[in-house]
Amino acid sequence: MKISGCMLRGALIATFCAVTGVQGYGQSAVDGAIGGTVEDASGSAISGAVVVVHSNKTNAEQNIKADGSGVFRAIHLQPATYTVTITAPGFQTYRSSEVIVEVGSLTDISPKLPVGKASETIEVTSEAPALNTTSPDFSGVIDQKLLLDLPVNNYRWSAYALLTPGVVADSNGFGLLSFRGQSTLLNNVTIDGADDNQAYFSEERGRTRAGYSTAKASIQEFQVNTSNYTVEYGRSAGGVVNSITKSGGNQFHGEAYFYDRDAEWGAANAFTTKTEQLVPNGPFTPVNFKPTDRRKQWGGAVGGPIFRDKLFFFFAADRFQRNFPAVAAASNPTSFFATPDAALPAGQVCGGKGATAPSTIDAAACTLQTNLKLASYGAAATKYVNGLSGLNTLLGNVPRTGDQTIFFPKLDWQINGKNHASFEVNRLRWISPAGIQTASTVFDGSHSFGNDYVRDTFGIAKLDTVITNNISNEVRYQYGRDFEFEFAQNPSTYETSNLVGPTSGGYTNPFGGLPPSVAITNGFTFGTQTFLQRAALPDERRNQVADTVNWIRGNHSIKFGGDYIHTYDLINNLFAQYGGYSYSTLTNYLTDLNLSQNPATVSQAHNYSSYTQGFGIPGLNFTTGDYGFFLQDEWKLNPRLSLTGGIRYEYEQLPSPVSNLIVSSIPQTGSLPSNKSNIGPRVGFAYDVFGSGKTILRGGYGEFFARVINSTIYNALINTGSLNGQPSFSYTSTSAGAPVFPEVIPALVNTGTPPNSTFFDKNFKLPEIHQADLTVEQDLGWNTVVSVTWLGSFGRRLPSFVDLNLPAPTSVTYTVVDTSGKGPLPNGSTFTSNFFAKSTVSSKICPSQRPDCNFGSKTNVFSGVNSNYQGLVGQISHRLTHNLQFSANYTWSHALDYGENNQTGTSANALQDPTSLRGEYGNSNQNVPNRFVLTAVATSPWRFTGWKSYLLNDYEVSPNFSAQSGLPYSVVTSGTLSTGLINGAQLNAVGSGVNGSGGTGTGNGTFRLPGFERNGLQQPSTNVLDLRLSKRFTIAERLKLELLGESFNILNRQNVTSVNTTGYFIGTATNAAKQVTGNLLTFNTSSANSALPLFGSVTNSNASGFTYTPRQVQLSIRAQF
Repeated sequence: MKISGCMLRGALIATFCAVTGVQGYGQSAVDGAIGGTVEDASGSAISGAVVVVHSNKTNAEQNIKADGSGVFRAIHLQPATYTVTITAPGFQTYRSSEVIVEVGSLTDISPKLPVGKASETIEVTSEAPALNTTSPDFSGVIDQKLLLDLPVNNYRWSAYALLTPGVVADSNGFGLLSFRGQSTLLNNVTIDGADDNQAYFSEERGRTRAGYSTAKASIQEFQVNTSNYTVEYGRSAGGVVNSITKSGGNQFHGEAYFYDRDAEWGAANAFTTKTEQLVPNGPFTPVNFKPTDRRKQWGGAVGGPIFRDKLFFFFAADRFQRNFPAVAAASNPTSFFATPDAALPAGQVCGGKGATAPSTIDAAACTLQTNLKLASYGAAATKYVNGLSGLNTLLGNVPRTGDQTIFFPKLDWQINGKNHASFEVNRLRWISPAGIQTASTVFDGSHSFGNDYVRDTFGIAKLDTVITNNISNEVRYQYGRDFEFEFAQNPSTYETSNLVGPTSGGYTNPFGGLPPSVAITNGFTFGTQTFLQRAALPDERRNQVADTVNWIRGNHSIKFGGDYIHTYDLINNLFAQYGGYSYSTLTNYLTDLNLSQNPATVSQAHNYSSYTQGFGIPGLNFTTGDYGFFLQDEWKLNPRLSLTGGIRYEYEQLPSPVSNLIVSSIPQTGSLPSNKSNIGPRVGFAYDVFGSGKTILRGGYGEFFARVINSTIYNALINTGSLNGQPSFSYTSTSAGAPVFPEVIPALVNTGTPPNSTFFDKNFKLPEIHQADLTVEQDLGWNTVVSVTWLGSFGRRLPSFVDLNLPAPTSVTYTVVDTSGKGPLPNGSTFTSNFFAKSTVSSKICPSQRPDCNFGSKTNVFSGVNSNYQGLVGQISHRLTHNLQFSANYTWSHALDYGENNQTGTSANALQDPTSLRGEYGNSNQNVPNRFVLTAVATSPWRFTGWKSYLLNDYEVSPNFSAQSGLPYSVVTSGTLSTGLINGAQLNAVGSGVNGSGGTGTGNGTFRLPGFERNGLQQPSTNVLDLRLSKRFTIAERLKLELLGESFNILNRQNVTSVNTTGYFIGTATNAAKQVTGNLLTFNTSSANSALPLFGSVTNSNASGFTYTPRQVQLSIRAQF
């Protein structure tokens, strides 16, 4: 990488122009600090005072001398408790024990020493100050007390971040977090200062199917940085969650635990169903049930000395097992498993009209009779029923388990008084047969869930060095590997006989015994899922080195350094490599199934709607390099005012294109962006308004940059449209080269639809966020603090996707059909929209019938989306006194954007109108206007003695309550105007959606109804009350046993996790000659499409498995020593 000299000079000049002072006085991203001003009784500074900071845990000491202004700083202190001793000639000795240091914070000690002899000592018992008078950032620390005592449904320690303001769960509650309305993919998770992210999917290492990536027993505390965080943190436009692991000390300490959770003890989910025949030979109907779900977690941790005062160890081990069998079911069992009459009722005939017309299901058997050229209706009905019986063998209970093991060893070495080193390793293994799909009811065949595996290992080495009394250095190195892979299960007997072969028709699948995927509308998907096999997705290896220098000069604390991350990603995953058939009706599938069994008719087995297959290389490997450099000057201008100013430079080095995958006719595939102008200033202040330490005004501003997600980079490398990459071809049953069922295409043949291409816009930039905040904080006394905060976050250059290979739009008019009168559009009204129609030129001449005939979509990855978040936060917290500790916060906010994209990889087109962003403006997908959180820990105030103490003392109750507005959603449409009436002519749409522009991906604007506000509707509000009751027993002086009972969502609130957003179905009106006479938008009512519930109706609740679940109960035992 080359960085110009003028760029570096500009960065330095900007830094010193921005420098205005101090954030935390020497603490870093992984530790804390103690500092203050030594004064005499009159308030005059005492220069040259000797300060000794002694670790109560390891006996390590720092000796510091106060400067001429009486200011001192002890930096690079691990979060723990310390004893601070201050001496000065002619003054009494000051000693403060139990001084608490938290990660990322300065603990202020500013003693006033009375005149006297040094042998006279002032003894003070300290605690962390109620208010931080020096830091401008908006963050919160989740300490060991909260980690141990609060009930949290999610096993992940990072879930505790939801207790802090400005943080909400992702839309499906699956374990990801959104800070200040930003995408869940723009955050940064660190552990002991080292990067703990997976670059490919931009999530925490291990992702969210695994139980959790780090054992909670190994976490000392962590800091949730929501806004205006220090320049050491980068590569995030959202939030930073920074955790600190435990270490050993001179005393042995540890814990052991066992948690047991069983769904039998809890409540059922009203939307969890399985398909049953309630009467013999009767219809199949969905029946509510409570699935088995047993979770057991056990483990322990121990730490202590190897050589006292020198070498210490800590080791944590954790085991998590889950038994959660699923039910394989049809999506619409009543319709799918309807059985025809053995013989047509009297007076009804196949093809009859009016009174002679057969029922819908009998008509399906009639169609099967015609398709198979059977002699009688009865023969067709028999084949129909036999076909259903065969498919039914793929449904029912599916064994599914998850098994996870974590080991965490750590060594701390106090080399001497100036050097401290630590070494740690975290090893995770996760195995989950049939565990790719995690819902209770899954619309897949019993052998099509897929097996999930994670192997995650990282090691971190760190050296802290005090070079002089005012200069220190911290260097860190990390190596990590996150290897995730998923494979198909062995096929069932049904799949082997009918899809793999040898079949009765004489066909044998050439791909090693794995069948193609088969998806049937209103039914389910079976065979090999099109997203499998995933031999590596990803196999990601990471090297990181970071160095930070702290230089304290008078009232200034200057911090500078940098880090570099080298990431190697190996991807081995070819989409639809085993082929995939889609059927719009069960009858068509049964037709092909029967035709394929006879060598004489197998050539006619092509009644499917579409067939897709991928070809080419299984994947590729590539590397990225992330550079970060920072400089910050921290200045305590006077005892009441602290100022901070700094700057951070970031550069993400993307790989070069793969030479044989560059498409000469698409020059954008020949380069990837290289954005070197990412210079972000950060300034802040903290002001003690009255000089009493009781009223603090703090605020700041910063510019932050996020990464380009590696999965997006991978798509641009491999999906260029070159036949040397991973071209995917789609066929209809009548396309040239289309296979007959169940055959697959054994080798690449350039037929079917032309390939798609993905590339970066030539002006692509890294995502950029401007953050600002202002806080007023008041200490009310009685260990109670209240605050009010304004939060602002303004996104720029956020990524999205648009298809550039679309024709110039024309217009289309729809007539609304809504006899219910409940839709937003009046019945009989007309609705006009832009429309993207295929060319009228024959596909034999122009294969794609698009402007560039040789390609389908040409997806441009651009950075042009803006966002706006503003919030007002009120907080109150009370430290544990008089047996009660509590904290509450309320956040009012509004998040708006122009369609910020929240998906990994790419979609063909994410915009409602590919020619303009204006239609995307609306509420963010993460817009939660109101959120309230209340937590408390209350201990029993009474103290009995004797035998009664064992029964009646040491009870604790801990509620954790959260409530928030429902998530937003839009009115969307379903269907494709494959042959519509466009300006009086019958034209075909390029793709799906009202305007025919096509596209895929979550939140895709193509399917939204134009003219209606994006995310203008809101799901019902949610609230969750978790409760823990515990009883502690003192077995010995240093051994305590605790019994715990917890209930999550104890009130069993039905928190909605999804609603039906399909408002209208796209279709056409035809005349007797089957000519299209108009285009229709039919409102979603039960009569319009029985396969879908009504628009806006609830389709699921408490279904995330993490944030939202039915009431669950957990019993636990924990021992601490």
